[in-house]
Amino acid sequence: MAYWFEKIKKPIIALAPMHGYTFSIFRKQCRDAGADVVYSEMIASEAIIRNVPQAMEMLSFDEEERPIVLQIFGSNPKNMAKAAKIIEKKYSPDGIDINFGCPVQKAAKQGFGSFQLKDSDKASEIVAAVASAVKIPISVKMRLVSLDADENISFVKRMSKAGAKLVAIHGRSMTQKYRGSSDWSILNKIKEGCRDIPIFILGSGDIDSFAKLKESLGTLDGVLVGRAAKRDPKIFSELQNIK
Repeated sequence: MAYWFEKIKKPIIALAPMHGYTFSIFRKQCRDAGADVVYSEMIASEAIIRNVPQAMEMLSFDEEERPIVLQIFGSNPKNMAKAAKIIEKKYSPDGIDINFGCPVQKAAKQGFGSFQLKDSDKASEIVAAVASAVKIPISVKMRLVSLDADENISFVKRMSKAGAKLVAIHGRSMTQKYRGSSDWSILNKIKEGCRDIPIFILGSGDIDSFAKLKESLGTLDGVLVGRAAKRDPKIFSELQNIK
């Protein structure tokens, strides 16, 4: 059976996961405007295991939102796997995404998000645990490990070996947060360096117009759109002209 990203004509134009924004009503607006797939905001694996009402509400979606990917975060591989099992059984989304991209200070203190990029062994363990726990495809949302393309290529290959089928990479490092510009040249180098493995790679950061998409996309399999969608979901209609 084909996975959601194999069914969509390239390039994939996706709504990025954004904390506090990518809830159901907004996701529907973006799907109606032309987003090929939507991601939920990040949800704590520990809260899912404890059946916290707010977390379970964040996981819910309507069928019209499909394909939809639910994103989770956490630092304990066993609990991430438990949360993934609960999600698959109760909600049956099209995929589960692991957050290795959040750069906020809270993530640093709790050891999740982009701070997990510092330990590829632990990151691989988390991906492998989640991938072995469910049948739906696992993806990873990350930032640049560093400004060295080879280091990023090595990390992506480890994620692929652990079981990730797709990786979405924000073209800024953890320390940049949202300063400066997303580096699409390095994103395309990563894609070229991963040609020998079976993984889809999406780029993310600063896509706010059709012209920017054409300039940035290169050989990537698609893009995530975040802040531009917050300003106006109709950006997806414009971006779909690339197909």
